[in-house]
Amino acid sequence: MNLEEYLPLRIFQIMLVFARTSAVLLLLPGIGEVFIPVRVRLLFAVALALAVAPVIAPQLPPEPTSAAGLLTLVVGEVLIGLYFGLVARILWLTLDTAGRVISFSTGLASATVFNPSLSEQGSAIGLVLTLLGIMMLFIADLHHMVIRAVVESYAVFRPGGELMIGDFSEAITELVSGSFKVAVQLSAPFFVFGLLFFVTLGVLARLMPQLQIFFIGLPAQIYLGLFVWVTILGALMSAFLTYYADTAATYLIPN
Repeated sequence: MNLEEYLPLRIFQIMLVFARTSAVLLLLPGIGEVFIPVRVRLLFAVALALAVAPVIAPQLPPEPTSAAGLLTLVVGEVLIGLYFGLVARILWLTLDTAGRVISFSTGLASATVFNPSLSEQGSAIGLVLTLLGIMMLFIADLHHMVIRAVVESYAVFRPGGELMIGDFSEAITELVSGSFKVAVQLSAPFFVFGLLFFVTLGVLARLMPQLQIFFIGLPAQIYLGLFVWVTILGALMSAFLTYYADTAATYLIPN
């Protein structure tokens, strides 16, 4: 193979890998956030494609002879990449759901702030949890798991092969329901706290009808709720990291 034939082949391989890796990095927690400059994400995706392409080159199909064939390959690669990115993103958003539940239990549901990761208003506790979650994912190197899964995915999801759209949809549906379930479990102590707190307020209101329960109850609910949150924060994040690692390994890493 001469140089004129070799260079277009290499560019085709790199661009095909770039289609999958860039779709993953578009949604990967920490790297795919909207406040990360587009150029930084783009350069990271190009660097990853340059590193991965030579390794998986034997598993890539030959260059198609038509534009329609090339478009089909690229769209398939983007869909596979979006699946991997969505799995990582949904797992991470478990913390935001838990933060919203905790906010309702602590009386901070109306204390909304702009969450740059979600590009919308969110709960203050959810913002702290999501940012803390990104930091913990990088400290635990769990973002490496997703990147490694993308590299190993070429052994299962070969470019040009059949797209398992039904399986992808079923996996995402199960993941969303499981994420909500885990979010409720992570915030379970606050259900107990809320029950005990409001039962106590009810008893106090019956014993002292002239007492202004609202003016006493709301500050106490906020202070006690924050105290419970700070107390269990370490265990909550540890449980989240375990859930993220186990679920990501189940949905992303081929057996």
